[in-house]
Parts: sequence; structure tokens; C-alpha cells
Amino acid sequence: MPRTITYRGPRVLVGALAHLLREEGVEFDQPREDRTEVVEVAVVVLVVRAGTNELDRTLDARVEAAIARFNKRFGDDAASVEITDDED
Repeated sequence: MPRTITYRGPRVLVGALAHLLREEGVEFDQPREDRTEVVEVAVVVLVVRAGTNELDRTLDARVEAAIARFNKRFGDDAASVEITDDED
């Protein structure tokens, strides 16, 4: 089942979260970035999914590991990262 990650925080850290997710082997659809918009806090929604032969709990573990690394590197209060299940 796909998961949705909602990131709220500084725009500059969105790329760092995406990089950490990729390092954990998580595939996701990243929305096109609007560089003309000037905001202090960005809200970005990523839809992540497991590979064809991968269990959902493996996806959960990879996502959680990437978020834990993000929080360790930038602090828990740098940004809000929320994970939800997509309903089909």
C-alpha cells in the first residue's frame, strides 16, 4: 500500500529529505518545485511505494529510517514530517 509523506518546513531541507529517502531505497513521486514562490515554510507531499517484491513493513522501516536520519541531522523541530496510509 502506498504511503504519503507530508513535509512542512524550510524549502531548503526538502531536497535533504528526498536524498535520504533515496539512500534508503524508497521510490517516490516528487511534485515539481515552484521556485517562483517565496515562502518560509514549504508544504510538500510525497507518495512513496514499495518495489514489486517488497513488503509494506519493509517500506515502513525504510521510510522511518530516512526520517530518523533527517531528524538526527537537522533536529526534530526543523520540520514536521507526517506519514499516512493512502486508501484505495
